[in-house]
Amino acid sequence: MKPAATIVFTTYNRQDILRQAIQAAQKQTVPIDIIVMDDASTDGTNTMMATEFPNLKYYRSSENKGPCYQRNRGIELAKTEIVFPLDDDSILQSPHTIEQTLTEFDEKTAIVAIPFINILQNNIINTQAPDQKNIYLTHAFVAASHAVNRQKFLDAGSYREFFFYMGEEGDIAIRLLQQGYFVRLGTADPIHHLQPPNRISAKADIFGRQNDIVFLFCNTPLKLLIPYLLGTLIKGMWYGIKVGRIHNMIKGFYQGFKLLFSQQKMRFPVEINCFQLYRQLKQQQIISFTQVKSYFQPGI
Repeated sequence: MKPAATIVFTTYNRQDILRQAIQAAQKQTVPIDIIVMDDASTDGTNTMMATEFPNLKYYRSSENKGPCYQRNRGIELAKTEIVFPLDDDSILQSPHTIEQTLTEFDEKTAIVAIPFINILQNNIINTQAPDQKNIYLTHAFVAASHAVNRQKFLDAGSYREFFFYMGEEGDIAIRLLQQGYFVRLGTADPIHHLQPPNRISAKADIFGRQNDIVFLFCNTPLKLLIPYLLGTLIKGMWYGIKVGRIHNMIKGFYQGFKLLFSQQKMRFPVEINCFQLYRQLKQQQIISFTQVKSYFQPGI
């Protein structure tokens, strides 16, 4: 039977959780392809895949290349129009989630932010549309729980791999917005995301601040670039002082500016109206399509 969609699991040293994710994915109500992109795991994931899931497509890197790289390769390898690039700790708790999400793609929808629950922390449903009657937009999504229109994603340039970890979601979202496509909040049965509670990571601090700088440099119109860079530096430093991790913030900002000088041709700013819409979406989090449809349908 022809697959309705492809699930791409990106994994690194979490074979037990990956097993759960694959088993849940195999129970979906529509036929799917499953691709596993292994970011150089050393915990026996390759053996598990060979013995327990020999019929699935499995690709293992010889070195750690990061989630952006692995998602890009998986999406490129997919043969279906819609691809679900999920994390290895994203459990499709409901057998209907893939089928429900597929119905939410239309001509202007490039990405659907699938509802999810950080089930080890609380029962709050994240990135969920307020109702099913209208289309609701948001500025970005969480990589652990999303689906993409493969061709729109590739035409926009895919994830820029110098982001490596964190920040790639907003970057692809604003580039898609520039092309007239949007991120839609979903209404499907939520994914259970097994993110540990109270997780404080120096990696997240550092890459978060690095990619704040990189995002602005890549995408911000010139007349707005300096004010937004200064505002981001001040907010980041203040947050670092507040939580007692100022050294992580300084290191992250340093890495961000260093990256700007090492990368060639990374600056492709969007138009001001696109940037302003992105900022509006980020500030409000949820906006109905009818409120902003003139951006997508000029003249209305």
